Amino acid sequence: MTSRILTTLGALGLTAATALSATTLSATAADYPDHPLDVIVAFNPGGGTDVAARTIEPYIEKYLGQDLVILNKPGAGGEVGFSLLANGKPDGYTMGFVNLPAMFSYSYERETAYSPASFTGVANLVYDPGVLVVRADSEFKTLKDLVDYGIANPGAMPIGTSGSVGSSEHIAILGVQAATGASFNHVPFGATAPLRTALLGGHIQVAAFNLSESEEYVKDGTMRLLGVMSEERAETAPDTPTFREQGVEVISGSSRGLAVPAGTDPAIVAVLAEAVKKAVNDPEYLAKAKAAGVPVRYIGGAEYDAFLAEVSKSLDLAWEKTPWTK
Repeated sequence: MTSRILTTLGALGLTAATALSATTLSATAADYPDHPLDVIVAFNPGGGTDVAARTIEPYIEKYLGQDLVILNKPGAGGEVGFSLLANGKPDGYTMGFVNLPAMFSYSYERETAYSPASFTGVANLVYDPGVLVVRADSEFKTLKDLVDYGIANPGAMPIGTSGSVGSSEHIAILGVQAATGASFNHVPFGATAPLRTALLGGHIQVAAFNLSESEEYVKDGTMRLLGVMSEERAETAPDTPTFREQGVEVISGSSRGLAVPAGTDPAIVAVLAEAVKKAVNDPEYLAKAKAAGVPVRYIGGAEYDAFLAEVSKSLDLAWEKTPWTK
C-alpha cells in the first residue's frame, strides 16, 4: 500500500498580497511604516523558523526602511504564537511567521483561537522538507531497517518530533505508517532544541526534523539521515535518498511564510510584500541563507494563492486517510 501525503501548506483562504502592488496607497499607508514592526515567531530561539526569521530580518529592514523586532512566543507547538498573530492589531505593525501545515492542522482535531480567515498572507519564504534522523552510531542504517522494525514491533519504537499532534512531522509519521504497515509511537517534544538533546543523549533513537534543523549535526558526524521527504534529492543533502527512492511514497515538509492579521489595509500589505520580495532576491541574503541552511522558496502573487489551494486540498485528504488525533 502506498500513500502520498503532501503537507507543505495547509492555509485555507490566505490572501496573497503582492497582487495588490498597483493599489493606490491610502492615507494611512502613505506614511507607512513610521515605527518598528513586531514580528512573531511561534517557536523557541535556535529552531528552523527562528533561524529563517533572523537571517532575513536585516534585508526586510533594508527595503522596508524600518526595524523589525522579533518576538519568540513558543508554546503548544506554535499555537500560542499563531493565536497572538491572529488577534494582533491589523495596523501593519504586527506580522508573524506562519508554519504550515501545523498552523492549520491543529484546527482539524481541536478548537483553536484562530481560523484560516484570521490571516492575510504576505509571501512564502521557505520550504523545508521533512527527514528522519538517527544518531550516527544507530543500529538503523537505512529507512528500511526502521520500517522493518516498526512492522515487527508495532508501536514499540518512539519517534520524537519538535512540534505537537498535527505538526508536519507527526503527519509525516502517519504517512509512513499508512504507506508501509509499520507502527511507531509519536513523542512530541514541542521544540527543536530538546528533541535534538534527547536524540544526541540517547534518550530517543529516532527523530523527525526538518532538513535544515539537522544539517549541522549531519555534517559534524553526530547524526545520520535515513531519508528526505522531498520529491527530489535535496541540494544540501545530495547523497541522501528520498523516501520515494526507498519505496515509501511520502512527501512532507514545512513551509514558512509571513502573514499579518486579517483586516490589515491592503495597501500596507502591498508595501510589506514588496519589501519581502526584494529581500528574498537580495544576493547577499541568498548567500547567507544558503550558509545558514535556510531552504529559500519564495512564492507570491497569484502563484501563492494557487499553491495554498493545492496544498490545502492535500491536507484535507491526509485528514481523511490518517487523522492526527493522537
